Amino acid sequence: MTRSHLLLATLLSTVLTTSAQSDWWFDSEQRERDITGVDKRPMSEKSFQERLTLGGSAAFQLGTNTLIGGAPQLGYRINENLLAGAGVTYYFQRFKGMWGNQDNRIYGGNVFARHRLFTRVFAHVEFEQVKVPSVWLVEPPRSEWTNMMWVGGGYYQGLSDRLGAGVTILYDVTENPLNPYDNPTVRGGIALGF
Repeated sequence: MTRSHLLLATLLSTVLTTSAQSDWWFDSEQRERDITGVDKRPMSEKSFQERLTLGGSAAFQLGTNTLIGGAPQLGYRINENLLAGAGVTYYFQRFKGMWGNQDNRIYGGNVFARHRLFTRVFAHVEFEQVKVPSVWLVEPPRSEWTNMMWVGGGYYQGLSDRLGAGVTILYDVTENPLNPYDNPTVRGGIALGF
């Protein structure tokens, strides 16, 4: 091999190596999202599906007062600070007492909105309507629809770009006596982005 061939081969390998390194060094936004799990695009650039969230809360309590169920919620990020959506509620409740067991089913739905106030702190407002037992220990059991208007706030910690957990403290401003929950109530749950 002559000197000119050796020089040409060295130059060619240097160019190819530099080109390969530049591909590795410069990542596209999509590749960065895939690697880090963080999506830095503004909300206006995200698709409808990317703006959806699935969250809610669940209950599992055994004992004299058994409560099993949950309240999943589907939300839509309107912009960087505002989320709105709707959800369903279903809980099975059993009271064990001296007169026997009393089984109830609490079900219904809600609409809600959240506004981010600070980095991890948000305000929450929700209208919920559920069907609850109105008279205990009556055969056949009777139930009726009842409304609550929840106002409060919470704290949310993102675990990744699409997964987070939070806690919310809410107060029913109607102070409805048929409200089946504690007032104020504390909710904890997770949220998953699509």
